[in-house]
Amino acid sequence: MSTHRKYRILLADDDELVRDGLAMVLEQSGDYTVSVRARNGAEALQALSDDLPDVVLLDIRMPDMDGLTCCRAIHAEYPNLPVLMLTTFADDEYLRDALAAGARGYLLKHQSAEAVMFAIRNAISGNMTFEPGIARSLDVQPADTGSAFLDGLSGRETDVLYRLVQGRSNREIADELYLSEGTVRNYVSSLLQFAGARDRTQLVIWYYQKGETNNERTD
Repeated sequence: MSTHRKYRILLADDDELVRDGLAMVLEQSGDYTVSVRARNGAEALQALSDDLPDVVLLDIRMPDMDGLTCCRAIHAEYPNLPVLMLTTFADDEYLRDALAAGARGYLLKHQSAEAVMFAIRNAISGNMTFEPGIARSLDVQPADTGSAFLDGLSGRETDVLYRLVQGRSNREIADELYLSEGTVRNYVSSLLQFAGARDRTQLVIWYYQKGETNNERTD
């Protein structure tokens, strides 16, 4: 008997074609089962009260309760449950709101099924994923050595932080910086402590907010 475990997905989207089409693609991969197909955030929250999936996929604009409101409610009630935003809107403000709400990724619906599945695996592993063009819209650049909010970090810690903010996984950071994955995990733990952040999402928000404040002071 096969012991292959399928990850359970809650998918919320008010567009029936998108909802059913994505569910079919995910289930055909053999690695996922879409346990709930919700039409809005309210239905998604109701379903969560009965049974928790491994990851939640939320559209942003939905009737009755939008995805951002739903994401905030999920993060408050189930802080360890990964949420990914899947939307047609390449919008800076939506992205920042999604990060603040606790989302572990922001993906555009034109992406391939493989990219969505990669993001799901990344989220379950505790990492973050952004569509490349969306990640660039944050305009997060390698921090200037004169940035006061990074005082106390070594150059290597700053390198790791910058890549983490861009949504790279520990393995990708390790490969880019020629470090072991264990060493990267140690750096990430130190960075979380430095920023007073509970998880990688909070660390990204901290970096962005502190960077904006720093830029305002130096303009």
